Amino acid sequence: MSAMAGAARPLRYVAFTLMMLFGVVGIAFVVGETFTDPGGWPAVALTAAWAVPMLALIAYALVRKERAAPVFVVVTVLIAILAIVYEIAGTRTRSGMGPVSAISVFALGVALAFLGLYRSLLAGVLLVVLAAVQLAATMLGAAVAGGPDGGRPLGSILGGSSGVIVVPLALIGLLFVAAGLAAHESLRGRNHPRAVRPL
Repeated sequence: MSAMAGAARPLRYVAFTLMMLFGVVGIAFVVGETFTDPGGWPAVALTAAWAVPMLALIAYALVRKERAAPVFVVVTVLIAILAIVYEIAGTRTRSGMGPVSAISVFALGVALAFLGLYRSLLAGVLLVVLAAVQLAATMLGAAVAGGPDGGRPLGSILGGSSGVIVVPLALIGLLFVAAGLAAHESLRGRNHPRAVRPL
């Protein structure tokens, strides 16, 4: 038991560190692409549309620890619905706004890592759910599109902008889940007296 509890902290911080690295690379890429096309003030507006909510969720996770969990659950459900509707509707090719669902899932994933510092099990489950929903939504979108691109192989789907975030989110989510289980956490946040607290 003590060995498992002792593994919770390293697992938690490995997961958090990996998400921060993935987040820095992802943010740099998305911001760079946005300021290349469309550039100018539209790029500022598009970047703010996902960066401001992400930063707000991060701040909420750090400041309102006792109230953050339900908020993240609700936001995850909303983003999951957005991803499914967006990918099936195929609005990427019509709106000119880029991969909205992928960026939304990515931004929420980064914020969830901060929840994972003290609610690892819940954050991990939500990350895995996000990854699964994004993958399913991308596959559904490809199927609905039909034609020669409709039924694309899984490797092709995972290589696109909507699929490239799936594997990192799933793996990091599983690390958070492992940390939460090692710390004897509960999804409801009630039975985790042995949970390892962050600094």
